[in-house]
Amino acid sequence: MYRQIAQHGSGGCLMIVRHRENDVEFVCSGFLCHNAGYVLTCAHSISLTDKLSAVAAAPLNQFNPVTLQQVHALDLSIAQYDPQNDVALLKFVHSPEVTVPEKLLGQEDGVQVGASVCYMGFPFGHSGLHTLKVSASIISAKVISSSASRQFQIDAMVHEGNSGGPLFELNTGQIIGIILGRFSPTGTGGGISIGNHPLGTESTISYAGSISYGRALLKAEGLNV
Repeated sequence: MYRQIAQHGSGGCLMIVRHRENDVEFVCSGFLCHNAGYVLTCAHSISLTDKLSAVAAAPLNQFNPVTLQQVHALDLSIAQYDPQNDVALLKFVHSPEVTVPEKLLGQEDGVQVGASVCYMGFPFGHSGLHTLKVSASIISAKVISSSASRQFQIDAMVHEGNSGGPLFELNTGQIIGIILGRFSPTGTGGGISIGNHPLGTESTISYAGSISYGRALLKAEGLNV
């Protein structure tokens, strides 16, 4: 089942990069969500002033270089931005011809705790790992965040760079969430560090925002989903 989801969803996964003066830098993961050239990602990794582009993942079932020396980046604009629910909708400036599987986006209703899920993204993309990673987990809880956002808690150590990637439910093969990040029991600052890595910040508690917030942004663009 995981293999089927990997084949089904990997082609739409993208690296989101930010333009610098003479280069681009990795920002987060994202995924195609509509045939009109729209991409969903998390809001916290980008700002409204960023000049963004997308880089497609290499074919999943071949051996690929860990780090890409050159990338073919397609420019994106920010179409909708919802920081409260941590979701952003991007659009290709010059949309390539894309085909998104029918009924790709699922519904939060009916997703049960204990359900098997699969998420995809580019962990440590900012450190030069540019290969798409497919990971397995389960829904361990359904929570409401401090900003009143509905989120799925998953039993996985989601790493930096995975944020913005899709969360698939295995039973349906549909995307039910957008990966947001990992819970840190000691917060984001203070404590003892080795290099830039603070000790005691790992946990296997991570979060994905409900895909309903992504659907809402697509509807705000006047699209049927």
